[in-house]
Amino acid sequence: MKILDRHVITQLAFPILFCSCALMFLVLVSDLFDNLDEMLKNKTTIHHILLYYASLIPYLFVQTISWASLLGTIYVLASFNYHNEMIAMKCAGLEITSIIRPILLIGFSIGVITFLVNERLVPVMSRNAHQILEERIEKKRSAAQREVYENVTYYGGRDRLYYVRVFDANRQTLEHFTILWLDQKKKIRKKTIAREAVWTGSQWELHKVTDYLMERNGEILGEPSFQQTAVVGEIRETPEDFLRAARESATISYRELKDYVTQLRENGVKIDIERVALQHKLAFPWNPLAVMIMTIPLLAKTSMRRMIAPSVLLCLALVFGFHIFGAMMLALGKAGKLVPLLSAWSHHFLFGFGTFFFLDRANN
Repeated sequence: MKILDRHVITQLAFPILFCSCALMFLVLVSDLFDNLDEMLKNKTTIHHILLYYASLIPYLFVQTISWASLLGTIYVLASFNYHNEMIAMKCAGLEITSIIRPILLIGFSIGVITFLVNERLVPVMSRNAHQILEERIEKKRSAAQREVYENVTYYGGRDRLYYVRVFDANRQTLEHFTILWLDQKKKIRKKTIAREAVWTGSQWELHKVTDYLMERNGEILGEPSFQQTAVVGEIRETPEDFLRAARESATISYRELKDYVTQLRENGVKIDIERVALQHKLAFPWNPLAVMIMTIPLLAKTSMRRMIAPSVLLCLALVFGFHIFGAMMLALGKAGKLVPLLSAWSHHFLFGFGTFFFLDRANN
């Protein structure tokens, strides 16, 4: 590795790490103040409080690393300009592609780490955090605080996969309730569709129920059976389980979500939202790399010191536009107006990789 590469990596790694820790600390302090009354009222122990906030760290890292990468890159490039290091590099005959190579390397590494943390740690740790929050801090939420959730998927053990179009946690009802019964090889052996499921206090009562026996190739075996009302004893999940699944939909792993999408697609369930979420899980970890690339044409060019501040403000405005445009594309994709691939990746290509066309101006 060249001396310049080591210098840039050293200068960039510490600000990103510092900003990431600072942003996570601010969010943790904010959450502490939000839940402090509940903790005192319910006499939550220090052990459970520390365990709760430790469980939040992977999720907060994934959510804040993009902004930490942006702030760290802005700081380093602005510092290089302020101390005339950028001029020295270019006077030595270095092209901008050589100067930014370690920045791209760090951005790529952060993307890989973010994906792995989001895939391996976030689902498990976030579930622990939700459980501690409900059982130890809030002592479970009241019915009045519950909401209506759409498109809830829940894996109920080794042989059941649930899909709920509308879950009303207040009324404790499941609308358009689908149960996929799986065999040992994860193939569907039976499918149950209910117009509605109502929690009676100890079990689910299904209304307008249709059962389909399935071949391993996905074809229906024989004639479906219909019941006006049915109680399925194998369904042991409670409304609290579905409520937890609804709140954790954003923290499900890519592999689990992919299995859900495959099973639902094979059974003809409309899955626009799930397909967009699947692509978003692949695109989201590369946000840090995209925003780091966006800073280069504005801050890596040689400029007078008085122009550094306007360049930083313009860079921040561009990044805000990147996130706003990305949110709009996701909303259009979930509404079925855009294909999932375009919905999840369009802002990366338009803002992030589109910046490569403007790299020549950074040579000035």
